[in-house]
Amino acid sequence: MNFTPLDIALHLYEIAGPIFVSLKEEVNPASHKGRSHPAVKELTFTQLRILLAIEYGKDQVGKLARSANVAQPAMSKIVDHLIRLGFARRDPHPTDRRKIKLSLTPKGAAMTGRVRLKAAEKYVGAIKSLSPRDRKKLLEGIAVIFDVIYKTRKETT
Repeated sequence: MNFTPLDIALHLYEIAGPIFVSLKEEVNPASHKGRSHPAVKELTFTQLRILLAIEYGKDQVGKLARSANVAQPAMSKIVDHLIRLGFARRDPHPTDRRKIKLSLTPKGAAMTGRVRLKAAEKYVGAIKSLSPRDRKKLLEGIAVIFDVIYKTRKETT
């Protein structure tokens, strides 16, 4: 079967949706009636998404606001709260004194790592059931997906 690049891109989004939902379920499980997961009780899902965006290169308030489609003052408030909680920090921009660069603190990096690990644990059983050949194919496919996403991200940042 021959797929067009658009067909493949649509399949990529079909993968992303369930992973995103899985991550959200780990942070805001229904069993906690709207409260966040005990591992991330200090954060809402939106705040966690902002931390992940900072981790993946959205290092300025304006970039975060545009990617989340919110006003910059609203994003500044979210970022200020994350800084007060100790998850993020503002640093001088390395090449432009007028800009401020956002980064995660060790506490923020530990948080995103814990959430990623918790969400990934859901898939371990299914992956264990794969043959070694299928595991290798899956890993190779993930590497290709990551490469496509990375190239696209470089073009849009």
